[in-house]
Amino acid sequence: MAATEMAPGGLTPEHPRARRRIPVLFIAGAARSGSTLLDRAIGMRDGFCSLGELQFIWQRSFGENQLCGCGAPFHDCGFWREVSFAAFGSEPADVDELAAQRLKAQVDHKRRIPALALNAPGPMRRALREYGELIERLYGAILDVAGARVIVDSSKDPRHGLALARLDCIELHVVHLIRDPRAVAYSWGRRRERPEIHWRKQEMMRQSVRASAARWTTHNAVVELLCATAHRHDRVRYEDFVADPSGVVSQILAPFGCADAPAPGSPGELVLEPSHSVSGNPMRFDSGTVRVKLDDEWRAAMPLRDRASVAAVTWPLLARYGYHLRAGA
Repeated sequence: MAATEMAPGGLTPEHPRARRRIPVLFIAGAARSGSTLLDRAIGMRDGFCSLGELQFIWQRSFGENQLCGCGAPFHDCGFWREVSFAAFGSEPADVDELAAQRLKAQVDHKRRIPALALNAPGPMRRALREYGELIERLYGAILDVAGARVIVDSSKDPRHGLALARLDCIELHVVHLIRDPRAVAYSWGRRRERPEIHWRKQEMMRQSVRASAARWTTHNAVVELLCATAHRHDRVRYEDFVADPSGVVSQILAPFGCADAPAPGSPGELVLEPSHSVSGNPMRFDSGTVRVKLDDEWRAAMPLRDRASVAAVTWPLLARYGYHLRAGA
């Protein structure tokens, strides 16, 4: 990008902030794996800023003005208005989010996965450089406004993670979050409203059992590639996390020097403060004391044929991650 004078809402001016590596703790894996809860549990530790699924910030937040995790529309949230002015010199509503979305699509499309995994950007080299400058401005402003040192991004999508891993401004730490695919498939069948769509009623997307099983397999396989490109990575099972939230979070954060700082709350509980997450499970709007327990309703409610179907599609990774192949065992 050529350096130009900053215009309101412009995305092209070179950022005046000195070049720095921005630590991002990226929660990767399949959707409906409990990433929002893990994101918020990590965000309770000093120095960590929990922001939900940041890959959607251009479309859902700057563009559609969906609700921030604090409950305010994104354009009205004081935190994001301050970030927008620091990064782009404008109100959130005036940022050219369509240009940002087009740039993002050039670097994290599914066709780009091989090139990103092999660090062979080729034709997208220029787009990757421009996207990096955009991300550096936004993420740098987030850290400055939040007074944090690590951004927590629970986007899960490994394509977004691979793109971040190839940006010079990002130091990517990956947490590969895994959940039993039968529980994931059951969750995809539930009906739940999306409270962030505050101007109309809309339900969360649903998927068939076989489609969710295929998605679980594909996403976790690509996350394996992402882990190989990251600065460091950990693997965490959802079932282990809900059994010991504070202990698992401490293990994840040990390399950051804060393993001995317990999360607030009693065993089996988390005390959550309001966050400024941009997307994620509806529980991102919860605050106060939250009881953490295993959601295994699928074991009693999911038909045997559906459990067997999921196991048949996912069995190679199911066994790799330590889950029993016999449905419901």
